[in-house]
Amino acid sequence: MTQRHIWLNVGGLIGLVVLLALVYWRNTGSRAVPGLIESLNDADASVRIMATEGLARIGSPAKASVAGLLNHALHDANHSARTNAAAALKTIDLLAARQVMDAYLPALQDQDVQVRRAACEVLGSLGPVAKPAVPALVKVAQDPDDLVRDRAVRALGHIGIPGPEVTSALTRALHDRAFTVRHAAVAEYAFSTMASGETVAVLTALLKDEQKTIASLAQIALDKARQDLKSEAATLAYMLSGNGAKDYALLQVAKLGPNAAGVVPVLIQTLKDDVPLHRYLAAEALGAIGPGAKEAVPALTAGVNDPDPVVRRSVIEALAAIGSAPATGANILPVQ
Repeated sequence: MTQRHIWLNVGGLIGLVVLLALVYWRNTGSRAVPGLIESLNDADASVRIMATEGLARIGSPAKASVAGLLNHALHDANHSARTNAAAALKTIDLLAARQVMDAYLPALQDQDVQVRRAACEVLGSLGPVAKPAVPALVKVAQDPDDLVRDRAVRALGHIGIPGPEVTSALTRALHDRAFTVRHAAVAEYAFSTMASGETVAVLTALLKDEQKTIASLAQIALDKARQDLKSEAATLAYMLSGNGAKDYALLQVAKLGPNAAGVVPVLIQTLKDDVPLHRYLAAEALGAIGPGAKEAVPALTAGVNDPDPVVRRSVIEALAAIGSAPATGANILPVQ
C-alpha cells in the first residue's frame, strides 16, 4: 500500500468519525427533541414509547414536547404508551403531570374494572408528583376487584408520600386475601419503605404465610427495619451529593420523615436545583421532616416564589409542617 493510499484511508476514517459525531450531536440532549416529538406520532406504539422515554431522559429542556405527551397520556390507544407518556411528564413539566393526575382520578370510580386498573397504573407512573391522588387510591385499595387493589397498592408504593397515609394503606394490604396484593405490599416494605410499629408485627405474622415468597419478603423487610435510620439517612445524603439517582434518594428521605433531620443541609442545597422535580421532592422531604428542618426556613421562604407552581405549593406546605408561615403576598397559583 502506497503512502497516498494510507492517507486516503486515514482521511476516510476521519470523515466517518466526524459524520458519526455529527449524527450523535444531532440526536442527543435538547437537539433530539424535534425528532422525538415527531416519533410520538408514529403508528408503531413501541416507537412512541421509546420516544417518550427519550424525552423523559432529556427532562426540562424537552418542554416543547409537553402538548404531545399530554395528548398521548390522555388519549393514546395503547395503554403502555399512555403510562409512559405520563411518566415522562413528571420529569419535564410538573403542572402537566398534575393535569394527567386530575384527568385520571375520576376513572378510579368507573364501573369498568379495566378502566380502574388502568387509572391506578397511570397514577402510579406519575410517582410522588401524584401525591394529591393518595386519598383516592387509599379508598381504591379496598376495591372488590383483586387486580384493582393490587394496582392501587403498587401505585401507592410508587408515590410514597405522604408517608403515614401510604404506610397505613400498605400495612392494611398486608392482610389482604389476595396473594398478589399481599405480595405488592410486602415487596414495598422489603425494598423501599421502612417498616415500624404495627407494621413490624404484621410482617412477623407473615413469616408464616402459606406463600413462601411472601414469607421470604417479610423476612427481608424485617431485616431492613432493624437498620440504623441515621446510617440510612447518611447514605441518602451521600447519594444526593452526587449526580445520579436523586429522584430515588429524595423520595427515600421523604419516607424517613423526622429521622432524616441530618439530611436537611443537603435538602437546602437541592431547593436550588435546576430540575423542578428535585426541588419539589426536596420541599416534600423537608415538610416530612417537620420541625426538625427549621434551619431550612430561609431557603423555603425564598422558594415561595419558585417559578414552578407545583414546587411553590409544596414549599408552602413544608413551611406549615415545620411551623413557619410564608410571607404574605407570595406568588402562589392554585394547584393541587
